[in-house]
Amino acid sequence: MRKTSRLFTLAIGFLAAPVAGACDGAATGNADVPAALRIATFNIRELSTDRLTDVDGMGTGLDPGAVAAAVVVCEAKPDLLVLNEIDFDWRRPDDPTINARRFANHYLSVGPDSIVYPYAYSAPSNTGVLSGLDLNGDGIIASDSDRGTREYGDDSFGFGTYPGQYGMAVLSRFPIDAEGARTFQRFRWADLPGQHMPPGYLTPEAEAIFRLSSKSHWDLPVIIGPDTLHLWVSHPTPPAFDGPEDRNGRRNFDEIMFWVLYLDGNDRLVDDRGMAGGYRSTSPFVIAGDLNARPGDEDVVYEGVSAIDQLLQNPRIQDPDSANRITAHWLGGVRVDYVLPSSDLRVIGMGVVDPPLSADSTLARAAETASDHRLIWVDVRWPPAPLEP
Repeated sequence: MRKTSRLFTLAIGFLAAPVAGACDGAATGNADVPAALRIATFNIRELSTDRLTDVDGMGTGLDPGAVAAAVVVCEAKPDLLVLNEIDFDWRRPDDPTINARRFANHYLSVGPDSIVYPYAYSAPSNTGVLSGLDLNGDGIIASDSDRGTREYGDDSFGFGTYPGQYGMAVLSRFPIDAEGARTFQRFRWADLPGQHMPPGYLTPEAEAIFRLSSKSHWDLPVIIGPDTLHLWVSHPTPPAFDGPEDRNGRRNFDEIMFWVLYLDGNDRLVDDRGMAGGYRSTSPFVIAGDLNARPGDEDVVYEGVSAIDQLLQNPRIQDPDSANRITAHWLGGVRVDYVLPSSDLRVIGMGVVDPPLSADSTLARAAETASDHRLIWVDVRWPPAPLEP
C-alpha cells in the first residue's frame, strides 16, 4: 500500500553506492491487488542493445548509464514503467521483449535488494525502418549501406540511424494482455482525420506511405486483479530539426492528436491487425511517455491550441502536475514527459525524481548520468472507484 500526503513529492533520498538493482524495500512480482497503483515514465539516454548486453559473468549489468537508470527506477519503485529510448532488437524478431527483460534482469533484479518485473511488453518501432523513398527532399534515397548516418535516419519512417533505435517498452508487476493490445505502428499519417501534413513538402509517393507514428502508438490492457487499466504509450517526434515547413512540429501535433481521436472512438483509426475504431472500453486509462511537447508552446500551434494542450485541456483527461514541473534538462528546463490518467481515476500523488545536484547524493548523480530527462510517476487509487462529488 502507498499513501501520499501531498500531491507532489520530490524524491531526494540518499542511496548507497550506485550498483545495479540498488533498491531498498523492493517491489516484487506476483503482486496482490494494491491500494494504490504507481505508473511511471522514464526516457533513459539511448538504452541500446550493446549497453544492455554489457554484463559480467554473473549476469550483472556493467554499463554506467544503465546502472544509473536502475538507481533512479529503484528510488521510485513503480508498478508500471514506460521506457522511452530503449532499442527494439531487430536481430531477435522472435523475442520482442528481449531488451526490456535485459534491463529488468541485468540491472533491476540483481543484488541483495532488487525490483522484479515479471511482465514486459514491446513491439516494433518505426525508428530506423527505411521507407525506400527520399523523405527529406535531398535527392538521395538512403539504403542499408547508409546505416549509422543521419541520411539513413531522415529517410526512415521514424528517425533512427539503425533499425529499432529509440524504441519503447513497458515493464509491469501485473500481467499485460499482449493479445488484447492494439498497436498503430503502420497507420498512415494521411489517414488521420484532420491531419496537418506539410502541404507540398512530401512527394505524392511519400504521402501515400508515410506513417503517423515516429515510433508507434500502443493501447496495452494491464490486468490488475479483477480490473483492467489501459496504458496508452507513445513517443512523438520532437518538434525540431526541420525547416519552415514544420514537418516535425506538425507530426508531433498529430501524434498527440491521435490520442484525442482514439479517446473519441474515431472509426477511421485502423490498428496493425486491421481493426478499425478508437477506444470503446469502459476501463480507465493512463497516457504515458515522453511526448516531446511543452504546455502552452507558442511555436507549435494548430487549430488554436498547442500540441500537448490537446490532452491537458481535455475534460476526460487529468493533469496531476498543474505546476508544470521540469522533466527534462534542456532549453533551460522543460516539461515534456507525462503521466496523464483518465478523469475517472483518483490521483493521490505524483512526483519527479529530480534531486538537485547541489545535494551531492548518489541519487542526484545517478539521475544526471542516466538521462537529460527525469523519471516521473503518478499514484492512483486502485481498484478504481467512483469519484466523490
